[in-house]
Amino acid sequence: MKLSIAIAGKGGTGKTTFSALLVRALREKGIRPILAVDADPNSTLADALGVDEGRPLAEIREQGSSPEGSPASGVGRARAIEDEIHRAITEADGFDLVTMGRGEGPRCYCYVNNLLRLSLDTLGKSYDAMVLDNEAGMEHLSRRTTNDVDFLIAVSNPTLPSLRAVKRIMQLSRELPINIKHRMVLVNRVASDSPLEVVESQLGPVEAERLPDVPDDEIVERAGAVGQDVFALDDQNPALLAVRAIVDKLCVAET
Repeated sequence: MKLSIAIAGKGGTGKTTFSALLVRALREKGIRPILAVDADPNSTLADALGVDEGRPLAEIREQGSSPEGSPASGVGRARAIEDEIHRAITEADGFDLVTMGRGEGPRCYCYVNNLLRLSLDTLGKSYDAMVLDNEAGMEHLSRRTTNDVDFLIAVSNPTLPSLRAVKRIMQLSRELPINIKHRMVLVNRVASDSPLEVVESQLGPVEAERLPDVPDDEIVERAGAVGQDVFALDDQNPALLAVRAIVDKLCVAET
């Protein structure tokens, strides 16, 4: 089984922590190797996974788009960028990490970005699962960073602004030429006093499958605040248990 999972959502919803928990849960289920892609310019997925982020692909993009740093055009240029991507990979136990890095500057990046996408597409095929932690908002959709994936999971907190962002993300994903098999919504950080009536009223017309909620977990929040990675969490941590159930649901959906 091969799974490609793109994570989207408003900033501050916990999508990077969820992405890291997803990597741990997939690895525990025996789905490996996993390619984790940090497509958020803030680049915090490495910390959540407890690994070094390696060379950001943004540096490769900058080098490849500058006249003095560009390799020859055509096949040679494509091969050079592919080689650079392989050198930028951080290898870990059961998963690898690629970090996209900062956003684009004033140059023209179209050609190099196409080469990066093609190289990442080729690279992803050698893994049993790929988890793509996208930048906040909807830019990754309009730029078609998220393309041809099994699952688009929009992460929301039980708050009106983030729920509305999820609705916009789902709407945009249907307007763009993007191949997405399953659209799903995850409500994260759900506490006993969360306004679930707001969640239900906002997500009713979204036309996406609702995944099991992930509970608000003080231990997870504290771990992130002090720099602990998700692999340091207790095996029976409530948030981790919820993400394991989500992985089971994703596997059933793809069978």
